[in-house]
Amino acid sequence: MELDKNLYRQAYAAYREWNAAEAVARARDAGRLSPAEAWRQYADLVEFCWRLAPEPSAHQRREKLAALERYYEAVRRLGERGQTHGKTA
Repeated sequence: MELDKNLYRQAYAAYREWNAAEAVARARDAGRLSPAEAWRQYADLVEFCWRLAPEPSAHQRREKLAALERYYEAVRRLGERGQTHGKTA
C-alpha cells in the first residue's frame, strides 16, 4: 500500500502544531485542571484523532456490515431459542 505523501505531510504538520500547543497548555495548566476540563480535553483529543482517521474502504465497510449481520442473527437465534425453552434472553 502506497502512502499519500501530501496527506501524510499535512497530517504530520497538524500533529506537530497540536503537540506544540498541548505542551504549552500542559505547562501552563499543570495541576489546575478540574475533572470536567480534563474530560473536555480528552474529548477534543478523540475528535482530533477521528478527523485524522482515514475513511474505511468499500471492502472494509462490507466486511463490517457482514460481521454485524452475523452478530445480530446470532442474537436473534439466541432469543428464539430462549423463547422455545421458556427463558428470556
